[in-house]
Amino acid sequence: MVCISDIHFGATLSAHISRFIETACDPRLNADAIVIIAGDMTQHASESEYREAQRLLRTLLDAGIRVVLTPGNHDFGNWIGEYIRINRNARKRYRSLMEPVFDQREIVAVEDYDSIMRCGNNIFVSLRSTHRGKAHSLGIVGINRIRKRQVQWAASRLAAMHREGALLHLVTHRSLWRESGDRHKGIYRPAFIERHLLERFSFHSIIHGHNHRYLFACTSTPRLGIPIIRLSLPTISDRNRKNRIGFVRWEQPYRGIPEFVAL
Repeated sequence: MVCISDIHFGATLSAHISRFIETACDPRLNADAIVIIAGDMTQHASESEYREAQRLLRTLLDAGIRVVLTPGNHDFGNWIGEYIRINRNARKRYRSLMEPVFDQREIVAVEDYDSIMRCGNNIFVSLRSTHRGKAHSLGIVGINRIRKRQVQWAASRLAAMHREGALLHLVTHRSLWRESGDRHKGIYRPAFIERHLLERFSFHSIIHGHNHRYLFACTSTPRLGIPIIRLSLPTISDRNRKNRIGFVRWEQPYRGIPEFVAL
């Protein structure tokens, strides 16, 4: 499995994209033929950036790679994402981008921008984590949300599935944890997610982006202390100024330490 986040087309060297595609499509390097993209494929959600994103997805899908995808805040607007206004053109472009991903035969459930994919013994639950808070019309407070109805939808679908022996992975753009030392904050009010999804179904890992750095930890959730693996994905974008750029390879059965591939 090859994992990446925050590609930010419009602010990324083509050489970095080529190296990522080479690794993802090489069966010797990606034996499971799975790619996870945890949001922010674009920088400003422009038409030209989405064309580049579509070419990347088409290359992966045509090579027989199964793609797990969730949106990031940049995919719905400019650098401030969803703070000020709703960019309906950006949403339309993203829906078009997701169509071939949601058409994969491994996708077992889709709701709005969310999906559940089963690849062998692994189940990936991808939830959009960039919703606005209902009480804040401008979205300035609490925009980094996964809504209760998303969690309830995922829980109802998982409850109806045969899951014996399967490893469950939650894929989001924003992190469940509140970060320190930079501007990135965790998902707003994570306890509902922990109680009704992670604890109830004994999730194996949380895979997320947004923080632009690689982090792998056997840790616990921030509110309820549920034991879980956390994989924070790096970026290959040159807009990153603080952390090493690259992507991650994680070999089956996803119990060992992932490999950071530096660029």
